[in-house]
Amino acid sequence: MRIFWRIVQALLVLCSAPVFAQPHEYLYVENSAAGTVSVIAVPENKLVGTIPASKIGHHPDDVAITPDGSMLLVNRLDSEDVVALDARTEKVLFTVPVGGVPNHITVSRDGRLLYVPIFNGTELKIVDLAARKIVGSVDIGMGAHATRLSPDGKRLYVGHMWNQAIMVVDLAKGEVVRTYEFDRPVRPFAVSPDEKTLYVQTSNLSGFYVVDTASGRIARKVEMPTPLPPGTTLSFPYTVDHGLALTADGKRLLAAGSMTGHVAIFAVPDMKVLADIPVGREPNWIALSRDERFAYVSNRKDDTISVIDMAALREVGRIAVGDLPQRMHTAIVDREVE
Repeated sequence: MRIFWRIVQALLVLCSAPVFAQPHEYLYVENSAAGTVSVIAVPENKLVGTIPASKIGHHPDDVAITPDGSMLLVNRLDSEDVVALDARTEKVLFTVPVGGVPNHITVSRDGRLLYVPIFNGTELKIVDLAARKIVGSVDIGMGAHATRLSPDGKRLYVGHMWNQAIMVVDLAKGEVVRTYEFDRPVRPFAVSPDEKTLYVQTSNLSGFYVVDTASGRIARKVEMPTPLPPGTTLSFPYTVDHGLALTADGKRLLAAGSMTGHVAIFAVPDMKVLADIPVGREPNWIALSRDERFAYVSNRKDDTISVIDMAALREVGRIAVGDLPQRMHTAIVDREVE
């Protein structure tokens, strides 16, 4: 009988202890107005958790994850900092003040550094995630908005709204080594796998530019297949289209038509329209699953995520999330569940 009760007690301890799931893919969605992050399981396409405003809050504007899936990072506009969470337990690890309004953040390939453009300042801040502090900066001018790493991780492309340009930062040198100029503020953009082409959305433009990086010239202006409604009026910040995603092989480009509620899929390089898909109201960002079976679109006026089947080229579902969903990121994470 004593052995029996010991077995029962051991089972009770096991049942009460946290259970660690196997590594799984998740889509993390920051909800700017709610101050939360929604967690969606991929490929099940189901909401499985919400990181609350008590941990996030302060108007989050972007979400990133270290390549090993260990740390979740969220920039916060109102408190002018970045909050880091343990991706497995979703507990807050630390915050780093950045001295200004942080815009779209990017993690280095090795997961050691976080690059934070300061929209109302003139510097790109570099945060050491192990040291939990700013360890460097690069002078890039006022109005830095979006950031993307080069395919080899050696350069950071920084899109500017005020300067109406994309600046290329050599991360080893810590300086700007190339600038591509436009006639409008730069919004989301994508870099081709061979780094020979940029795809760039700008304010006021219903479509995007195709830029030859060698010459620095605009090779082509591509218009969205669904035109803006007649009589459309624009007001600052003139967000006509916001959201671009390029497949890993560089052969398909997805572009969000924010004012029309569509996502167009183009074949690269001829820019033939493969599909023009109605989604929710004001699509803002596009993310792809790791196997590129699905594309996810944040509809910030509907508080939903549209799920696009990339083989069928159609929307196959919508997932309700928090208030004003915007930026998203997929990652393989060993989440702790209870």
